[in-house]
Amino acid sequence: MVPNTHPTMSLLPRGALLFLLLLNCMVISSLADSLPSFVKSPEDQTGISGRAASFVCQAAGEPKPRITWTKKGKIFTSQRFETVEFDDGSGSVLRIQPLRLNRDEATFECTANNSVGEIKTSAKLTVLNENQIPHGFPTIDMGPQLKVVERTRTATMLCAASGNPDPEISWFKDGLPVDISSNGRLKQLRSGALQIDNSEESDQGKYECVAMNSVGTRYSAPANLYVRVRRVPPRFDILPTDQEVMLGGSVNLTCVAVGSPMPYIKWMMGSEDLTEEDEMPMGRNVLEVTNIRESANYTCLAISSLGVMEATAQVTVKESRQYSHI
Repeated sequence: MVPNTHPTMSLLPRGALLFLLLLNCMVISSLADSLPSFVKSPEDQTGISGRAASFVCQAAGEPKPRITWTKKGKIFTSQRFETVEFDDGSGSVLRIQPLRLNRDEATFECTANNSVGEIKTSAKLTVLNENQIPHGFPTIDMGPQLKVVERTRTATMLCAASGNPDPEISWFKDGLPVDISSNGRLKQLRSGALQIDNSEESDQGKYECVAMNSVGTRYSAPANLYVRVRRVPPRFDILPTDQEVMLGGSVNLTCVAVGSPMPYIKWMMGSEDLTEEDEMPMGRNVLEVTNIRESANYTCLAISSLGVMEATAQVTVKESRQYSHI
């Protein structure tokens, strides 16, 4: 067998060989890395003094780029300026509230950088006084209101707006834009209202609708949505019933219980567990008893974090008549 050798590599000094290996790794790594690119760039906005404005900036790249904001090239420190990061780290929202006339009229820059490089984009903010609002500026005719909904129910956050041209309505939740396309439970109605089907605890938060047209942008007052998790102790829906059976016979005992959270169901005969702890079904448990030799009591237990309920059924063995009277 001829050994698989690399004569050129074997002639290289050890240090040079290590350098080549390191260089090779760097080349492979650099092929996977990429310059940031903007997925969503901030848009010019005209707001009203005393109200709010939000600029959205998202970028992609490898490694994941970091987003920073500046005003006229300088980092701002005012408490009226807040940045809210996207959960997936893809970008951030610059929130300015309340807007100040003259002071906030500026160009705001979004910079996305990673180890490969950086890119910049910007948007201009114009601030108007209430008495300067031009014809056609959006008006919120109906804004969202405080709402409490039970989990799994449908919640509707109202919004209606007018203006010339007709404004487009979008939504923010906890300072971040609501992406309706990425969540099948969310739907924006023709009126502008946000409908949330099969509501979950993660839907809880502060919502505001935004009406925007070519004249300007107006934000509604925020409103909280609370998703209430209904908590109900276990209760029996179908109780096990007493049964009579012939010696050696069989019987099925059914037990159904409901609650929130849904209870686990187990069976016991006296102090003996008939259902394994790790095999307890939720809501319904049918016990099959075969080859019954003696009468006994069978107890169904409905168990949840809110309590335990129990119900007992008696299974009686009937004596067979072995002799008939002559």
